Amino acid sequence: MKIIGITKLLIILYFINLFLYSFFSLLNKEEVTEIFWFIRVPILLLLYFVSSEKRNILYFGGLILYQLASVFYRLELPHAFIYATVFSMLFKLCLVLLVLDLVRKSNYKAICIAFIPFFVIYLYIIEFVVHELGDSYYIWIVNALLTSFIGSVAIINYVNEPKHRNYWLLISSVLFIIQIGAFFINKFYIRNEGIYQMVILAYGISHYTFYKFMILKEMEME
Repeated sequence: MKIIGITKLLIILYFINLFLYSFFSLLNKEEVTEIFWFIRVPILLLLYFVSSEKRNILYFGGLILYQLASVFYRLELPHAFIYATVFSMLFKLCLVLLVLDLVRKSNYKAICIAFIPFFVIYLYIIEFVVHELGDSYYIWIVNALLTSFIGSVAIINYVNEPKHRNYWLLISSVLFIIQIGAFFINKFYIRNEGIYQMVILAYGISHYTFYKFMILKEMEME
């Protein structure tokens, strides 16, 4: 019961932090916003550590890689964007490895077909900002492949088995694509507070829904 109480408290804290991050970014309070931005992933890491019995090291590693990507995206330093892109790609690779066991002989053909529209959408998003990506272009293509694979696995597994675990994975994969699309548009195409808010919310919810997928997957394996 104590663990359940701590888990609920951390979930509430996670979404309060997400709300405050969004709220203070609207007010352009940079110093306060930086605090809420930085502690997003640490809260999620703590939440997973407390609520999981398996404590998958690959998931921990993925979240740390995402935190590093977020830090480098905000740094105005030479090659920072390249480093951030690499860490983001490695984060997606961790997620791919976490869902790889959902690919079976019975569904791999359907997953391959479902992969195509996800990949096309992602390429279309990249095309908007292709001239801004520079040396990171091919890394983003790999990122597109990985993200599209996660999306195709999510949708096929939900269609075949519409249970809670697959529902959370589907939401997460769709939001990851929305997040990246909004991020590109806001960073390179049109700087707009509404689009930035979409990035914040898509980020927060996509990571929480993937966490829910991980916990439910562990419970089914017990």
